[in-house]
Amino acid sequence: MAELDLDPRIGEEVFVRGHSGRYKITHVDPCIDNDRIGRFLGWVDLEQLSTGFKLRHIPVGALNFDEERPVYRAIEEMKDSGTIRFPGYVLDYQVESKEDHQGNPAFFVRFFVEPDDQPSPEKIKELSRFLSSVETMLLSLSLDRWPYVQVSEKRRLLDVAS
Repeated sequence: MAELDLDPRIGEEVFVRGHSGRYKITHVDPCIDNDRIGRFLGWVDLEQLSTGFKLRHIPVGALNFDEERPVYRAIEEMKDSGTIRFPGYVLDYQVESKEDHQGNPAFFVRFFVEPDDQPSPEKIKELSRFLSSVETMLLSLSLDRWPYVQVSEKRRLLDVAS
């Protein structure tokens, strides 16, 4: 995987130093010299999620992102690029940062799949390869936390007309 793109994106949720609450990025204004210095500089416009209060022209350096952000971004890039094919029965995923059973910092990535009473050996192999590929990709990022990749069943909600 190429270098992970962590530039701010419209719709991303952030915290801002000196301001309370969580904000959503509504506009990104990059600095012209981004390529020369090798990191993103620029400004963003924000909207507070709870009140709709708007902040304009906030320097990117004032933003605080969730710790799980690189993991989410890497999985989304992998999914969008087709680097690793997501099986159709993988419905969703979540990332949580906490300590593992030995107290070491870790990321727990849980993929939710459709329940299957009798999964075929091929389906089991496909899921194992998928989970292994995700884990390998996350390890290649040299994150500050160890990635644990897990799977859980998730039942879809039925839309039943009354």
